[in-house]
Amino acid sequence: PCTPNPKTGVPRGSPPTPPSPSPTGRIGVAAVTAGPGVTNAVTAIKNAQMAESPLLLIGGAAASLQKGRGALQDIDQLSLFRTLCKACVSVRTVRAIVPALRQAIATAQSGTPGPVFVELPIDVLYPFHVVEKEVGGAKSARGFRGKLVQWYLQNYVHNLFAGAWVPRDVTPLPVKVPLATKDEVGFVP
Repeated sequence: PCTPNPKTGVPRGSPPTPPSPSPTGRIGVAAVTAGPGVTNAVTAIKNAQMAESPLLLIGGAAASLQKGRGALQDIDQLSLFRTLCKACVSVRTVRAIVPALRQAIATAQSGTPGPVFVELPIDVLYPFHVVEKEVGGAKSARGFRGKLVQWYLQNYVHNLFAGAWVPRDVTPLPVKVPLATKDEVGFVP
């Protein structure tokens, strides 16, 4: 008969129990502002990576239209976290927020747990009427060039919010935890 291990109470020679994604089944979440807020989170993200802790970092970013054009606090945040996080994604439309967050949470918990980074540009976070007012362009554009710019900006705003009010599935995605084989564990019946 198998005698139990005095420390764990598990019979000796038993296969290991599957690991849970995290001890509590939960992940940490941090939301920071663009630029310095994101850069100040680097040490915490490295600690989460080293501790194999599932963590979702949500970082603000410059408006999508202003990316790479010298906007305030516009830095390449994805490159900053690419080596520290299991996944880095920038959300480009309002309809993509929920799917991106669902996938990020599942990724943080799956396999070896670790941090993930989701970048949310400011124009994806603001309400439609605010973005339309700020980005929509002049109401009475002059000339062909002005009308072309106005058309582009209006289409940009409408594409940014297209499908935003369609209900999305918000149930958690399954977490994938690989289990060791008998050969890897050295299980002896």
